[in-house]
Amino acid sequence: MGTNEKDMTAGSPGKLIITFAIPMMLGNIFQQFYSMVDTVIVGKFVGTKALAAVGSTGTIGFLILGFLMGLTAGFTVLTSQRFGAGDMPGMRKTVGSAAVLSVIVSVVMTVISMAFMKPLLILMNTPEDIFQDAYKYIMIICAGIFTQVMYNLLAGILRALGNSKTPLYFLLFSAGLNIVLDLVFIIVFRMGAAGAAYATVIAQGISGILCLLYIAKKVPALYLHREDWEIDKNLAGWQLKIGLPMAFQYSITAIGTIVVQS
Repeated sequence: MGTNEKDMTAGSPGKLIITFAIPMMLGNIFQQFYSMVDTVIVGKFVGTKALAAVGSTGTIGFLILGFLMGLTAGFTVLTSQRFGAGDMPGMRKTVGSAAVLSVIVSVVMTVISMAFMKPLLILMNTPEDIFQDAYKYIMIICAGIFTQVMYNLLAGILRALGNSKTPLYFLLFSAGLNIVLDLVFIIVFRMGAAGAAYATVIAQGISGILCLLYIAKKVPALYLHREDWEIDKNLAGWQLKIGLPMAFQYSITAIGTIVVQS
């Protein structure tokens, strides 16, 4: 076992759980940091209407994020099981399958969310004077869904191998980058609410790229072979059976909030 993987079956169970869970918990909190920073900076430097526009889409953003977090976490459950059992070929097979499924999910969710976003904002009774800014902001976020999928899948894979700290470090870096980009796009380039959305997508994408580079350089156990990319229908079916319920569980609160907001 490499130095960048951790055997969660050896050592004190309590200590292992705590040291693994705390970075994961902090990561979930900082995933919400992007939209919070967008709201604060837009409100301070653009104006109240732009603030309202970004704020009005917060529940939609949380719905998308929650769904993707749950789905990708579910995809990697089998990865952690195979890794714990010492089945490295089987573990790599689950990673390849999760990657293919995630690409499909990214495409489907991007198309559906962008196609139905305007009717959803109308259904939520978004005020006319902030509608365009809200629509522009959330459409950019939807166009960048693949960046959220990339980070959450790769972070989930690293966690499946017992490494919950590295994804947190990359997330903290991208959260700080998001602040810088927000200020540059909004103050320097005067892009308004759209600038905040672009900053978020770019920062999320960089966190995913950093995870990918880390895996490529530091985690040889995850070097995939051609056969690992071949879809096993039974394996993919199990990943979907685990991932979809987790996705809905993560996003159910946002669904309720959208109903209340409308």
